[in-house]
Amino acid sequence: MAIISIASTKGGVGKTSLAFSLAKDLGYRYATNDMSVVLTKYKNARYYPNKIPLYPDTVYDFGGFENPHADEILRQSDIILLPTTNDLNSIMKSLIFIKAFREKTILVFANMIDNSNDAAMIREKIHEHFPNLAFTYLRRTKLLKNALESGMSATELFESNNHTQHLYKQAYAEYNKILKLFATDGEYFQRN
Repeated sequence: MAIISIASTKGGVGKTSLAFSLAKDLGYRYATNDMSVVLTKYKNARYYPNKIPLYPDTVYDFGGFENPHADEILRQSDIILLPTTNDLNSIMKSLIFIKAFREKTILVFANMIDNSNDAAMIREKIHEHFPNLAFTYLRRTKLLKNALESGMSATELFESNNHTQHLYKQAYAEYNKILKLFATDGEYFQRN
């Protein structure tokens, strides 16, 4: 039971597909300030072009990050997931975001990573300035994108047949680390 925000001032880092999948896997409401295909794929998805209401058990997807009410929700969130890619502009914008919300629990989620060296580089840059932030990553995969396009969560897509279990085995294990965060009240990231 949590208020989860997926936010970044950088576009194209995978906010929407991650927010959709987490909301569906957790049985949470999905709320956004940005028009998205999720609105046609998930019955518990809501679009708020103006003031965004605060609800428990909700995943907020702040696409575009232009809504002045986003800050209010972010400050009330139990956790903020900050997708970041292996791009200096993305890392710089992530550092600025973290500075603005450093009092909050933030999980940096390195997304679309080609190899473990990329993840290590992002982690090093983030930890240079904020050494105690939780960090995880997801290699470049179509798991979240294909899940969104199919209207299934990452878990539903992964479990749908033997082929998808083989195809997405590694990606699902990485995604599941994030999902476990909410099932274990954060204990998973304290142990790893």
